[in-house]
Amino acid sequence: VPFLINIMLFAGAMQLGVDAITGEKERGTLSSMLVSPIKRGEIVFGNLISLAILSTMSAAIYGISVVVAMPMLMNGISEGSISGVGLKMTPLEVIMLLAIMIATVYLYVAIVAAIAVLARTTKEASTYVMPAYIAVMFGSVMTYAGSGESKLTNFLIPVYNSAVSIQNLLMGELSLAQCGITVLSILSVASVISSLITKAFNSEKIMFNA
Repeated sequence: VPFLINIMLFAGAMQLGVDAITGEKERGTLSSMLVSPIKRGEIVFGNLISLAILSTMSAAIYGISVVVAMPMLMNGISEGSISGVGLKMTPLEVIMLLAIMIATVYLYVAIVAAIAVLARTTKEASTYVMPAYIAVMFGSVMTYAGSGESKLTNFLIPVYNSAVSIQNLLMGELSLAQCGITVLSILSVASVISSLITKAFNSEKIMFNA
């Protein structure tokens, strides 16, 4: 489940981000905004917020699906070959799940936007974003190792920490401290990437493909 959630969140951010930034560069509409009397930091903020809102809607849908569907699925399993398996999420756990997913969406949007800014065409951006996609897959699939997920240092590693947190949450083992560390570390990395995107927007060579 953590693997699928991470992959779906990144795929949604990837599809939106490439078209919204590289697509606008390719069509020339972004150049029109850059020459307007608006701070480029505000343009970056507007792009990231709009992408984050759309991606967050996807995250909310995935989160609701997990909350609604997983108990039914696990109860069905418990009635079959595996006994004693069930899943009930408290309101606090639902809030933690949504917080982790929203922070993860912001990180993925920032990563895709940074790649999209550097690319000249949407085809080029799609090619550049694939290594990041593979990294997300690798970070998510590492939870299958199943060892050391309770160490606080694991909740400082971007991508991996969101997968571990969701996994522990579904098992009823995620603490508030682990959730807080995960969300703060993800948002910190996303903020750094956002500042780099702002610097790229201030570069005429990058933004006008000079």
